Amino acid sequence: MSGINKEFSIGNYDSGLFDLSDKVNAKKITTANTKDEALNIAKNNAGAEIVVQRKDEQSGLAKFDVYSLKVDDKSQKIGTVKDVGKISFFGNSNISNPVNAIEDKTGTKGALQGFIVAENNEVSQPIYKQQFQTPRYEKVRDVLNNIRESVGIEQNAPWVYVVDTVMGGSSPSDNLPPIDKKEIQNMKANLKKGDIIMNGNDGSFIHGILYVGKDAKLQEQMEKKWGLEKGALKDEGLIIHSLLSDSDTETEYEGKKQTIKASGAGVNVDTIERYTARHPRDVMIAVTMKDATDQDRESAVNTMKSYVGKGYDKYFRNNDDKEMYCTEAVSKAWLNSSRPPDFSNQLHPLVSYPEFVLKKLPESVSKSLQDGGRLHNEMIMTDGIATSKSTTVVWASQNADKSEFVKKHERWADAAEGKSDKGYQEMVTKDIPEQSRGSRALLEKIKAQAEKTRNEMKEAK
Repeated sequence: MSGINKEFSIGNYDSGLFDLSDKVNAKKITTANTKDEALNIAKNNAGAEIVVQRKDEQSGLAKFDVYSLKVDDKSQKIGTVKDVGKISFFGNSNISNPVNAIEDKTGTKGALQGFIVAENNEVSQPIYKQQFQTPRYEKVRDVLNNIRESVGIEQNAPWVYVVDTVMGGSSPSDNLPPIDKKEIQNMKANLKKGDIIMNGNDGSFIHGILYVGKDAKLQEQMEKKWGLEKGALKDEGLIIHSLLSDSDTETEYEGKKQTIKASGAGVNVDTIERYTARHPRDVMIAVTMKDATDQDRESAVNTMKSYVGKGYDKYFRNNDDKEMYCTEAVSKAWLNSSRPPDFSNQLHPLVSYPEFVLKKLPESVSKSLQDGGRLHNEMIMTDGIATSKSTTVVWASQNADKSEFVKKHERWADAAEGKSDKGYQEMVTKDIPEQSRGSRALLEKIKAQAEKTRNEMKEAK
């Protein structure tokens, strides 16, 4: 690895309009095996540091590289975390990000996130590696939003309207029956703490959930929150997830008409039974992390617990933890495990073209737009989690192999194997290379697990 024990420049420090920019230099101090160990080393070292978490290529384990940070002008210091905002970092593809800059300059691979430790030992919020350069319109949008926030004006109203109506609206109707309580029980029998449940209604397969299972403390908290008798949730599967919107729902539950209390918008504790009663779902799959230890699973759940109370991120930003959308939260929860998974980010549509529009277009054109959309962002989607080499499918609903989610991955698999028309193939291999390469294996797992669930449900009757 280049850059070890050698000082190198990673950016410019500019304290204001009347100050000339000065080089910010980094030098590797050491590598630690845990975040706490790395942060302690940084805090005991004079000056400011950056700790970069990466996934070791050979072992697959998390490593934490500690680098000192110094400004050429000795009168300028990174005294507090706020001073980090005065640095413009050099990164690949013109991405201004310290984690990308360190990886570029040192030749290391597998970087995931970083933490700046200022001279006063204040530790920054996680800074995540960026995979895609932010499009120009998103940069403009972010600038406008920052201005709105600084003067107390509501954020980008048109964007929020689209997200609220499309993401928060009802899922499209389809011909697949909703998953019932017996099927949920079947799923729970196949899950471990920390597994990820992904679900939706047919085409809208977009929601990610971290499964907790039994947790006496959380159970007691939720029983108090919902006004339930002590022990009422003992047989239910606790989950943590981030919802765009949620509300109390009157529905048939446990054989009688009753109001199922909402868990609330943003990151919240819930049960899988009550979530699906309020938000019926007809397609679900669950994945587990390969080689995860019990300690890894506990770590992921504890991290997810620390997110509870955060609002839902309607702007789908991966670079901070101020607010979090569903798949972002479950993915980042697993970064703290000793063997962090590989979850590919993607430029993915938030809004698909309506079917009636596609039908009016020539087949070659409609196929190229089939998995395209009007709004793109760097996002962590269910596709990147499900196709990851770090995960394997441990359960699929009876309808999973008949879903639009599966049909989409069949299109992606065909494109990755050169079986599609050129235009669609180019789009898929450019925008979702990792996901499409993993689509065929994912399909085989889903079909096998869906068949297993159908057989087990028949036997249970």
